[in-house]
Amino acid sequence: MAEKLHIFAVSDSVGETAEKIAVASVLQFSVDRSVTRFSRVTKETQVDKIIEQAVDEDAVVIYTIVKPELSKYLDAQAKEKGVMAVNVMAPLFDVIEAKTGLKPEYITGLTHKMDDQYFNRMKAIEYTIEHDNGQNLDTIDEADLIVLGLPRTSKTPLSMHLANLGIKVANYPIVIDTEIPQELIDMKGKVPMVGLTIDIETLLELRKERARSFELPDDMDSVDELVAEELDNAYRIYARLKCLVIDVTLDDIEEVGNTITHKFNLPLRVTHHRF
Repeated sequence: MAEKLHIFAVSDSVGETAEKIAVASVLQFSVDRSVTRFSRVTKETQVDKIIEQAVDEDAVVIYTIVKPELSKYLDAQAKEKGVMAVNVMAPLFDVIEAKTGLKPEYITGLTHKMDDQYFNRMKAIEYTIEHDNGQNLDTIDEADLIVLGLPRTSKTPLSMHLANLGIKVANYPIVIDTEIPQELIDMKGKVPMVGLTIDIETLLELRKERARSFELPDDMDSVDELVAEELDNAYRIYARLKCLVIDVTLDDIEEVGNTITHKFNLPLRVTHHRF
């Protein structure tokens, strides 16, 4: 019985699929384990080197090579060298072919095709990270969407969820003394804006926790009064900017994202069903 488990995840594309399957699999076994990804494997000479290395390191090979000729070559070389190898896509290809009567296209890299959509998604993620929590207002005019929100309204997770759909998002925090910067005012009517809020009980709980570490303003008698004023300020800002106001107390990020993309006709609507 092997004391160590080393898996080579081999792909003719980026290799994320093979790597994720490998990681998900090895985690189920209590053994010293490691995974090495080999991407862009498109030549027999590359396969030869991988199989030789698998022999040297006593590794198991799982692969998502789409082209049947190269896939068969890898399988044959692995058998010849005594290397355990699994084509993780072949069984599903067979099932889909039997179900539909269609043949696979055998086009590599479809899930990570380096086209405009892929690069736009990367740009959206980069932009959203750089414009988190009110940063870099000088380029806020490049946003596809501006999200404003009270504490605990998941501004950043929502922004990143939308960025992964290819939407450039800038988010801005709203607290009791927030004044709208001119850069945001200038975007009114030009860029879609969303104002996030939560129920008063949740906001009260947050403020009561934080109240232990700071004193109330001189003109406030209680945390309740502070929260009420904070909510009033947020709604004044949302009204002035004509934001779509969304209460996120009960909805998850995907549902809020769907509401936003549907309302403003933004690209890529995604639904997640949990069981």
